[in-house]
Amino acid sequence: MQLRLASRVLGAGDPAIWLTGPIDGAEDIPEGVDIVTSTRPELAEAGPAVAMTVPVPAYAAPDLYVGDELAEEAARAGSGLICRDPQRALKAGVRPDGLIVDVGPRPSVRRIEEIAGDGLAVLVRLDDEPVREDPGRLAAISVHAWLGVRVFAVTAPDVPAVRQVLDMVAAIKGDRPPKLSRRGLA
Repeated sequence: MQLRLASRVLGAGDPAIWLTGPIDGAEDIPEGVDIVTSTRPELAEAGPAVAMTVPVPAYAAPDLYVGDELAEEAARAGSGLICRDPQRALKAGVRPDGLIVDVGPRPSVRRIEEIAGDGLAVLVRLDDEPVREDPGRLAAISVHAWLGVRVFAVTAPDVPAVRQVLDMVAAIKGDRPPKLSRRGLA
């Protein structure tokens, strides 16, 4: 299923990176980021979808709300929702193609397969500790991406490493061509 975040549409083979740290303006958004958290919806003009953790007037509705308690607000605004309880969100009227289920920082394979198998987008949080210096975490990201995780929450310093892993997995799965290919010549 496609993931629709306002005017942005991410296909099934397009994992997204959510920058969870604070940002002041478009210049603070690293390349490769698809979603930012901000109280300023105008940042959507910079490219990424904007997620908000508080209700806002309808005229300023963000691309995504964050939190189970904002399910009704997201449904009213037609916005997407990042939540932990998909049943509550779906009952509130949140569009399934705008729903992202947060499974936390170290979800089980069974949990990912269960939610992804239902056609919902899965979010794994990687913002609790540095990822770029931990080969084990980078390997786990590749497994999560292979299993169908659609959104990865990271801090700014980890964006390049996580984007590289996601691009590599997409190329291996055949979802997109490799960024760079080399032939080994003897």
